[in-house]
Amino acid sequence: MRRHVLTGAPGTGKTTLPTELTHLGTCVGEPARELIAEHREATGEQSLDGRPEQFVARLVERSVEKYRVASQDSIYIYDRGIPDCAAYAIAFGIDPEPALEAARRRRYDEPILVLPPWEAIYSVDDMRRMDFAMTLDFHNNLMAVYQRLGYDLVVIPEATVGERAKIVAGMINRNTP
Repeated sequence: MRRHVLTGAPGTGKTTLPTELTHLGTCVGEPARELIAEHREATGEQSLDGRPEQFVARLVERSVEKYRVASQDSIYIYDRGIPDCAAYAIAFGIDPEPALEAARRRRYDEPILVLPPWEAIYSVDDMRRMDFAMTLDFHNNLMAVYQRLGYDLVVIPEATVGERAKIVAGMINRNTP
């Protein structure tokens, strides 16, 4: 079983990329967007503002669930990993330790594939409300969290979705026994 993570600040093209990688294995969706959508459907509220502790706790729980569903002899490509939850905690100014502990117990295959902030493609939407400067801070937090956990990181360059998919596929194939 192989678990590969695509990570990066919001608006880097990270969520679009897995659609080009389904031939490699199972692509696992981003838990934050799922939780926000579920919250909206259940409550009618547009955001989880004002409840960051609850959001991060649910995010860790959902990320761990997604980690656990992986089965033997398969390749999984995750749109964000458990360490991303710690970056969210840092962004919200809350204790990242519960997320870090969950991440220490559940490791992903290396390298971690990072899509850096890319202002030319960045946009806000109904779930992504950070301005571009905030995405730079989030990116720095992500990098620091993954490095703190001892991961090797590979930055995927700015390119078309197809070109990025080829790069990612090459990295995954190179690191698959």
